[in-house]
Amino acid sequence: MKKQKILLIVMIILSVWSFYGYLIRKISLLEKENKGIAKNIKNLEKEKNDKLYEYDSLMDLSKIEKEMNSKKNMAISGDINFFRIKKDSL
Repeated sequence: MKKQKILLIVMIILSVWSFYGYLIRKISLLEKENKGIAKNIKNLEKEKNDKLYEYDSLMDLSKIEKEMNSKKNMAISGDINFFRIKKDSL
């Protein structure tokens, strides 16, 4: 009778311990997967923000160009150098 109680307690402890180990492994696998997904989402958000910034800058330039052409009869020239580097400073 005493041996049966001890055996029952040992079986309960072993079953709880093995179930706990199973849950720990499952959780760690899910956390690894979650980190990969979070990294992917972060990269996609960076790409989206870059594309939005580029799109907004292009839209603003085209809007300014249309306004200059229509209201002030100005044209954009490709011959103007805005930045020059002096060869002496290199």
